[in-house]
Amino acid sequence: MQDVFHSYWWLIFPLAAFAFGAWDRWLAYSRSRAHLELIKTYAAQGKEPPPELMKRIQEEEDDDEESDWSGLGRRHRRNSKRHSRHDDIRRVIFTGALAGAFWIAAEASLINGTEGPFRLVALILVCISGATLLSVLVTSRFRDR
Repeated sequence: MQDVFHSYWWLIFPLAAFAFGAWDRWLAYSRSRAHLELIKTYAAQGKEPPPELMKRIQEEEDDDEESDWSGLGRRHRRNSKRHSRHDDIRRVIFTGALAGAFWIAAEASLINGTEGPFRLVALILVCISGATLLSVLVTSRFRDR
């Protein structure tokens, strides 16, 4: 059992992501049911729901439909006015530095048996950093037009 954990310790992260994603979807479902019950209450009384309430419910539903598993998509859209190219450049630098750290850890063999997985993580982070850099360059090129 100990060998299995040492070989597949990294599976904790995707499993946690799946668990948090399922929890987020459950909360969105509960929120939708509560909104529906509130609208049913107004309908049972023969009243029209307030427009502010309907607008807020619609905005939350749109956010739930377009969000990613982590909820970062919603937060990004709310703060999109403050989002700039500098944020993407910081993301490029951060993922590049993280890739470098994993590469150094792989080369230094700080933990026995992790050279291959650390190189793989470093390679993936380099690809993410490169894709983000390419996105920054392309969007800055076409943003002015």
